[in-house]
Amino acid sequence: MNTAKINNEINLTYPDSFQEMSEESLKRYYSSAENRWGVYDADRHIVLSVSWDKAGFFRAMTDAESYMIEVEATLCRSLLNYQRLTSYKLKIGSKKAQGIRFEYRVRDSVSIHVSDVVVFKYKKHFYAVQFIMRQTKASETLPEFDEVLKSITLG
Repeated sequence: MNTAKINNEINLTYPDSFQEMSEESLKRYYSSAENRWGVYDADRHIVLSVSWDKAGFFRAMTDAESYMIEVEATLCRSLLNYQRLTSYKLKIGSKKAQGIRFEYRVRDSVSIHVSDVVVFKYKKHFYAVQFIMRQTKASETLPEFDEVLKSITLG
């Protein structure tokens, strides 16, 4: 297992088969590499990323559930055939977190991907941890995401 410290605030571990994404790769997948870290497993077509957004004045009293509404609205606008499959609540350390699982069709392809996004607030930032995989491999790869989530430590 590999370890990463993200934004000097959170730590997580991820499988050895993943490689760190370059700035160019992050831009290709997410349109921006700013405030984002990511790794991928090219052989299994899996991406794990973490993005962060400063809470700022207007979001100072916002919680993870409210922030997830913003995140999901962005996903709906930017992904082809976005469809939420489920939502769930969990804890990351002592912080309340909100998660969703959804699927979407990849542009210029017939491939369907499944993704989980978990958001939580820590100190002055909202964090979004995302795991993307092919729909045909979701049942065998989702347990890895659970392990990544369990490995997250704050501070």
